[in-house]
Amino acid sequence: MSGWMQHLVIAPIILPMMVCALLLAFNERRRTLKRLVSLGTAAALVAISIALVAQVSDEAHGMGGAPHVYLLGDWPAPFGIVLVADQLSALMVLLTNVLGFTALFYAMARWDRSGPRFHVLFLLLLAGVNGAFLTGDIFNLFVFFEVLLAASYGLILHGAGEERTKASLHYITINIAASLLFLTGVAMIYAVTGTLNMAQLATRISAVRPDDLMLLEAGAAILGIAFLVKAGIWPLSFWLPRTYAAAAPPVGAIFAIMTKVGIYIILRLSFLLFGETSGGAAGFADDWLIWSGFATMAYGTLGILATRKLSGVAGHYVMVSSGTLLAAIGMGGEALTAALLFYLVSSTLAVSALYLIIEPVQRNADE
Repeated sequence: MSGWMQHLVIAPIILPMMVCALLLAFNERRRTLKRLVSLGTAAALVAISIALVAQVSDEAHGMGGAPHVYLLGDWPAPFGIVLVADQLSALMVLLTNVLGFTALFYAMARWDRSGPRFHVLFLLLLAGVNGAFLTGDIFNLFVFFEVLLAASYGLILHGAGEERTKASLHYITINIAASLLFLTGVAMIYAVTGTLNMAQLATRISAVRPDDLMLLEAGAAILGIAFLVKAGIWPLSFWLPRTYAAAAPPVGAIFAIMTKVGIYIILRLSFLLFGETSGGAAGFADDWLIWSGFATMAYGTLGILATRKLSGVAGHYVMVSSGTLLAAIGMGGEALTAALLFYLVSSTLAVSALYLIIEPVQRNADE
């Protein structure tokens, strides 16, 4: 591979960040210009994602499934930042940017005028989510998580209202606590394995000494709790329906992909670090994922039946989706994983579309 195509992996991250810096230089009153630039950037991200999916698919068929590895600054792993694009991560990036374009287009009806810096925060969120899907090591996963969370804090507060402010404060507090758990789990895993690069972790897990296995599993469990909070698993998800219902419709639509970031990381780490070749750590927490997934589905279903608002239905459906995916991850199996990915894409598109149609449906009902 040569020319600009080799840099395609970093484009979904660097492009929105560069545009964010550009938009900050313009006054908020230049709304039309900001709309055109941000919507053009979102459309470009969709095109880049399609090209990335095609590129990774060609490489997978031509090189026996080898992913495309991008070394920032040409520093070798694990010393430099590594981005890895395979068919799964490229699919998630495409899904993210399709949702981003549609939600941003919808927001231009009036929602982007409800507060300052909407387009900057929106594109920064896309950059963070894309980075979380493409990163090749856990520490930079934390960095991208903080980028997307920082942007989401601004977006969840976008607009006025007491209910939105209360829900936002709960959301921010819970995610700060989850970030602390994230760092704690990362530190424990690094203490045992000496690396945070995902590819290296996959090779070192099987060589972990039996007396260090408990520390490794404790670190993985703490890290998993941080991801499960973000994925919306019961009983760590009481904040989710209220927060998503309080957000502006286009914000709720793009937030549909954020729970899937947690699902994606759990799926990635479960198969990469705790698969059949991981020695004593193989199958770690599979039973917990299955039963917690079932519990989340049950709670979400009861919430759908009990709520009287469409926004509450959408929020609890997010939980049903997360519970189904987590239970499927715990069960494992190649055939089940293929069905899992199909459901992940379809359910995310469905819940995002639901958030977008709630507001016009309620407005027509009031009239």
